[in-house]
Amino acid sequence: MSTKVTSTIKLRLHYWNCRGCVQAVRYMLEDIAYTHKNVDYKEDFELLEKSAESWIIHKTDETISGPFHSLPVLHWNDIHIFSQTLTIGQLLARKFDLYGKLTSSIDDEDLLHSYIDGVVSCAYIDVISGVLQCIQIRIHFADEKNPMNLLVKKISNDLKALNNLLKKSSTLFYYDQLEPTIADYFVFEAFTLARDYCHKLLPNEKDCQALIKLEQIMKERSALVNYFHKDLLFKRFTRSSKESEYIATLATIKK
Repeated sequence: MSTKVTSTIKLRLHYWNCRGCVQAVRYMLEDIAYTHKNVDYKEDFELLEKSAESWIIHKTDETISGPFHSLPVLHWNDIHIFSQTLTIGQLLARKFDLYGKLTSSIDDEDLLHSYIDGVVSCAYIDVISGVLQCIQIRIHFADEKNPMNLLVKKISNDLKALNNLLKKSSTLFYYDQLEPTIADYFVFEAFTLARDYCHKLLPNEKDCQALIKLEQIMKERSALVNYFHKDLLFKRFTRSSKESEYIATLATIKK
């Protein structure tokens, strides 16, 4: 993996102390910092436990919350502040060559980037955001007549589509790549987030095999081995104060 960044660079991610919408970017940053010794990366947390008193102040401070007064934000060398998960992920992918290499079947860089971005968009907008919405609105899976359960079916179908697309690759990563791209990080998080929340979001087991293999190979990467060994993955999914009570009600469904 090569990089377009050669000088020392300081990266600071700022987000809530929960899994949320930014976990795929966390995985990318862990890998980037491990691979590129010129990268100084840390995460600063906005604590949910103190949000009532601190976020009111921090939200109005653009040096903390960025131009859109929301999280996540990425501070680049204490000079630039970037907001929004997809923007941050795509910036990192461009700067650290996480869009992959041209292949015999895709020999145009713009086309390759568009293919990769399509996977990222599906994983983030359709699956990750969908799962977080399910938790926020506290979907009750037993009530199959609830119109919101259509979202559950859509997430399952999107994961199946991501699985089927990955199966077409000649490698373990999307679009015949030998190393993971931004697409693989986002799909890795989309699949594991859905599974960790509730198995009812997953397609049939045969339609998850490529995603299961992707999870295995991603967890074998040295940076992520360290990450999981240190138990850095937050158990809490969202900022919702009612999440723990809601997740407890799903225990019988998960069994």
